[in-house]
Parts: sequence; C-alpha cells; structure tokens
Amino acid sequence: MIKENRRLWKLLLLTIPTFGIYNIVFWYQLTRDLNDMNREEKKLKNYIVVLLLSLLTCGIYRWVWFFYVADRIKTTGEDLGIKVGPGPGTTLFIRLFGTFIIIGPLISNFIVIRNMNKVAKEYNKGFTASTTVEKESA
Repeated sequence: MIKENRRLWKLLLLTIPTFGIYNIVFWYQLTRDLNDMNREEKKLKNYIVVLLLSLLTCGIYRWVWFFYVADRIKTTGEDLGIKVGPGPGTTLFIRLFGTFIIIGPLISNFIVIRNMNKVAKEYNKGFTASTTVEKESA
C-alpha cells in the first residue's frame, strides 16, 4: 500500500525541530512510493543521491529532480485514468519564480503532495480491489 495522506503542514512542522531530517525522510519516502507505483518504467533517483548531486551542482539538480517528480506523478495519474494538474512545467515555474516572494516552494510542494495523494488513492483502489477478488475466489 502506498501512503496517501501526506500533508504539507506536517512537513513544515516537523522539519524545523528535526533540523531538516524529516524533510529528507519525507522526500525519500515519496520518491520510494512513486518508484513502487512505476515498477517497469524509468525510476527516479533516490533522494539521498539527489541531495549529494545538489551539493555538487549548487542546488540546480534538486530543481531538475523536482520537475521529474511532478512529471512522474502526472504520468502515473494518466496511466491510472485520472487527471492530475497542474503539470510539471507549471509546478516548476511556480517554484522557481515564486521563490522571489518566498511562498513559491510552499505552493509547489503543496501541489506535488496533493497530486501524489490523489494518485496514491487511485493506485490503492486498484490494489485493494485485486486483493478483494483474490479473497473471494479462494
């Protein structure tokens, strides 16, 4: 089962007292769940690798990774038959240019988290439906 109740407020609230550790755990788990939903397709890099590459590229790689996360969520949603929006380009635009007014990263994180919850719920519906059918046939 994929976690479908991630919240931005929880991310913000727990990141500060844990000195950023919860932020790493949160994005690591989101990436892992997204990769689990896309077993056959191209997988996203582990978030720990993203942090290391971001250090080497002065933070640029994290922006690229964020675009790929939003894109993978949208693609997964389309594969499951649900519409997920806004798309990765819009989400990255909000993150990039919203940084100047400070709330851009919060809004883009909210969009990605909301879309991931939506996709996870749809994915879990199919997962629970298949296990229900298996129990009935047994």
